[in-house]
Amino acid sequence: MEKFGTSDFLLATLWSGWRRWATWTVCLTAILIPASLQIATDAEFAFASLELLPVLVIAWMGGKRNGLLLAFLAVAMWAVSDLVSEHQFSAPWVPWANALTRLMTYSVVALLAAQLRLQLEREHELATQDALTGLQNRRSFLEAGDAEVDRSKRYGRSLAVIFLDIDDFKQINDSKGHAAGDAALRATARALLAALRSSDQVARLGGDEFAVLLPETGYDAAVETGRKIHLAVNMALENFPPLKASIGVAWFEQVDRLFPAMLKAADELMYKVKESGKNDMRLRRIAAPERLIAGQ
Repeated sequence: MEKFGTSDFLLATLWSGWRRWATWTVCLTAILIPASLQIATDAEFAFASLELLPVLVIAWMGGKRNGLLLAFLAVAMWAVSDLVSEHQFSAPWVPWANALTRLMTYSVVALLAAQLRLQLEREHELATQDALTGLQNRRSFLEAGDAEVDRSKRYGRSLAVIFLDIDDFKQINDSKGHAAGDAALRATARALLAALRSSDQVARLGGDEFAVLLPETGYDAAVETGRKIHLAVNMALENFPPLKASIGVAWFEQVDRLFPAMLKAADELMYKVKESGKNDMRLRRIAAPERLIAGQ
C-alpha cells in the first residue's frame, strides 16, 4: 500500500489540502502550455519531452496512480495538438503511434518516480522507527529531542520528559516466551500513543524502555499526562501478568541542559521507583536556573 502524503518526508507536506490542488494546477498548466504552443505554431515547435517534468513531480508527490493519470492527460493533450495542427504526417496512423510512444515513456517515468519515492520512504522509516512497535527509535527520538530543546530555549518554553520501564519484563519472556514479550511491548506502544497528543514524541529506546517528550507543557499537565500514561499502560498490560510500569517524569520550567541529560534525569527518577517497589510514578520539578539562584 502506498503511503504518500502521510508524513513530512520528501515534500509530502505539499500533497495535502489546498497544496495538492495547487500542485495539480501548476502541473496541468505545465502540460497545457507546450501543447498550445504546438497548435499555435502548426506543430513547428514540439516540447513533448518537457511533459516528463510535471509527470515526474505528480508521481513523486502523489504516487503512481496520480502519476499515471497525469501521464494519460499529457498524452491526450499532445494527441489533440497533433490532430488539430496542420502538420502533415506521412501516414494517418503516425499521430497515434506518437501518442502510444509518449504514453509508454511517460508511464515508465511515473512508475519509476513513484517506486523510488516509496523505497526512499521505507528506508527512512527503517532508519527512524522501531521495527517491533512502529514508534520512533532511540536515534530519531534523540534528534527530535535536540530540535525541541533548541526551540524551547529560543522561545523560553517549558517541557517534560517521561521515562517508562516495564516491571518484571524478563519474567514473562522466560515463562511465556519472546512472542508474549513482543505482544506486551506492542500493547504498551499502543497505550502510549492513545494517551498522548499528536505534538508529543514517543519512542522505544530499546528492550522494555520507552520515553516520551512533552513540548510546551506546564507542570500540572505533565503530572496529569504521567498519571494517564501509567494508568493506560497498566491497563494494556493486564493481559500480561505480572507486568506493570514504572515511570519517571522530569519537568523543566526552562531548558538549561542538553536533551540527553534531560532524558537521564527522567531515567534516574524511574530507577528510584524501581528501588522503592516498582509500579509507581515519581516526579521532579526542575525550576529555572535564575529561580534556583534566587532561592539560595
